[in-house]
Amino acid sequence: MNDTLELSPLPSPLAEAIAFGATVAEASHADIGPAGQLPYVVLPEGYKVHDLEKSLATPTRKRARVTLAQTSAFIAYYKKHRGASQIYGTTEPPRFIAVLDDHSEGNSPGWREHTAHYDCPLSPEWKTWNGSNKKQMTQSDFAQFIEDNLPDVAEPEAAHMLEVSRTLEAKKKVNFASGIRLANGEVQFTYEEQIQGTAAKGQIKVPETFVLGIPVFHGGPRYRVEARLRYRIADGGQMAMWYDLLRPHKIVEDAALEVWAEIETETAESIFHGSPNL
Repeated sequence: MNDTLELSPLPSPLAEAIAFGATVAEASHADIGPAGQLPYVVLPEGYKVHDLEKSLATPTRKRARVTLAQTSAFIAYYKKHRGASQIYGTTEPPRFIAVLDDHSEGNSPGWREHTAHYDCPLSPEWKTWNGSNKKQMTQSDFAQFIEDNLPDVAEPEAAHMLEVSRTLEAKKKVNFASGIRLANGEVQFTYEEQIQGTAAKGQIKVPETFVLGIPVFHGGPRYRVEARLRYRIADGGQMAMWYDLLRPHKIVEDAALEVWAEIETETAESIFHGSPNL
């Protein structure tokens, strides 16, 4: 049997040169040429280009996607970091996005990697009242809802609304016969209850409309919101109650437009109606 010895081929001069060059290579920056062509680098197969930015004391540019919770915070952040910046906004849904490294005038491109977002978060008060809008409740639940959220009621005065809610709570076991709208803006309910085996009739007056004073957006100003009382008396004398907010979508739109105007005034920037689609 003949034993053969296999020898690895000697590296070619070109391979040796490439290997040596890789050991002594330094990071370099390829500038855009006078004709505006993109920078490029040619590498042999098996080699990579490594990003060494993390080894620097500071990044080469700002990169962030910041979310703000109030209009004032959005404005303050924009003023602090503005450069070749642009603000985009919509009212449906209410949303504002600042691109702080956007393309600038004169067709100078920007990286568009530093953004601030303000999505106009709704206030807890608005979520509470709009969330229960048009939802039927038992008479007792309606009374409890009004009492729990009494600080939000601007008209009529709180003492009167508290009296109404407690009266409704006290009469939760009576049978209602009818409801009549009065000239003074109230609804008069007639009911019948058993007192020591005897049927007794009575009346309750409830405001047909009441006015809320609540912020639409978190940390924002309060808005006047009108609510209209609604009710339904079943055949057995039990009553369901709820309320209808008057055009709540328009109130949100008005609040968004006020935020729009405030941002434009405080930043001295015109907002583009739309989205940067980042």
